[in-house]
Amino acid sequence: MTVGWRCWSTVYRKQELLPRIRSAEHIWCQLFSEPDAGSDLAALRTRAEPDGDGFVVTGQKIWSTDAQWADMGILVARTDPAVERHAGITAFVVPMNLPGIEVRPIREMTGFAQFCEVFLDGVRLGREHVLGEVNGDWKVVTSGLASERAFVGANAVQLERMFSDLVSLAAAARQPDGTTALEHEDVQAQLATALARVEEVKLIVRDTVDRILADNEHPSDGPVAKLAYTETNVALTELAMQLLTSSTSIDDSGHEVTDRWYHNHLWGRALTISSGASEIIRGIIGRQLLSLPRA
Repeated sequence: MTVGWRCWSTVYRKQELLPRIRSAEHIWCQLFSEPDAGSDLAALRTRAEPDGDGFVVTGQKIWSTDAQWADMGILVARTDPAVERHAGITAFVVPMNLPGIEVRPIREMTGFAQFCEVFLDGVRLGREHVLGEVNGDWKVVTSGLASERAFVGANAVQLERMFSDLVSLAAAARQPDGTTALEHEDVQAQLATALARVEEVKLIVRDTVDRILADNEHPSDGPVAKLAYTETNVALTELAMQLLTSSTSIDDSGHEVTDRWYHNHLWGRALTISSGASEIIRGIIGRQLLSLPRA
């Protein structure tokens, strides 16, 4: 790998890819997770074998969000299986219409198909598709995951809408005595606790953004924001389900919000897995923020 082609590749990415990303002309997906390498991406098995001036890629990816609509993908593959598992990994920019790529949407229990399986069978890539350095792109993986986790956490504004829906549900859910759930002090206390958690997540995300703007970001910022958001999301859906199952009827004004809560409940657990399962994220936070030893 020469400096010349690396410089050309950098120019290619900036001139050809970035304007299309900014204009939303290109939809992108991540080709990271595999059936046996989800949160532990260093265990990936997809191979990119050198072939002439490029590579031939064979393997399978899974849980690739929106891959069925994506124009481009960021692929990580093993280019040197003989070295330590965090080495020998290369990231590629992949046009999703290349021969040998098959995308199969996965129908979820929500009724939608947001995730996909992606099969790569002899996909040919050139040196210009290398995103960073051949055999040295673990930093691309960690940087991408950190950005994704921070992005997930930045969805905190969504929690405000969900809390508003929660109050609307409580106001429409009729109890056996004919009163609404919102009239009961225990429900009011639960809603107050839920609002406090939403505000906490907003503060965590705001602190993360301030650190980024000040060029003082800590590696644990993204994981903390992601964990706070997804676990609070689940807590809100569980409270909504509690209100629904304890009610005898729902006023007409609450039917639309009830439908949203059923969807939120089914989707909420998926968020705790995407970008790293909550259990993995807790381990990362323990090591990066609290300096705890690896279990």
